[in-house]
Amino acid sequence: MSASKRPSTSSLRRYLTSRPYIAVADIRRRFGLEPDDMSVVSRNGTTAYIGLPEREATKLQDLWQRDEVGVQLSVEVRAPVVVGIFPMRIARFVTDHSNGNGYHPHHEPMPEPVHPEPHEA
Repeated sequence: MSASKRPSTSSLRRYLTSRPYIAVADIRRRFGLEPDDMSVVSRNGTTAYIGLPEREATKLQDLWQRDEVGVQLSVEVRAPVVVGIFPMRIARFVTDHSNGNGYHPHHEPMPEPVHPEPHEA
């Protein structure tokens, strides 16, 4: 793929956050990236290999460091290898106790029931 057609940071972010999970191989196919490229990404002392060119890996690392995406590491090899990416907004969504559509209900106390006064005869 020529350098002028490679993904911008915004198009990569849009693609990565448009789905709940994306395999690294799908990123390569979507943007026509070389399958043999390998780079390193790091965050908070964690370093992992990723099958993306350095330019795209740097963009992904930036998104990862800003908590916009998370990465899934392979459990099948001893070296830390990124096999997939997921948007953090969905991961936060699961833990923030919202109702699923971004609406956070405002919980107000229930009003006291109204009891009619007894009528005197």
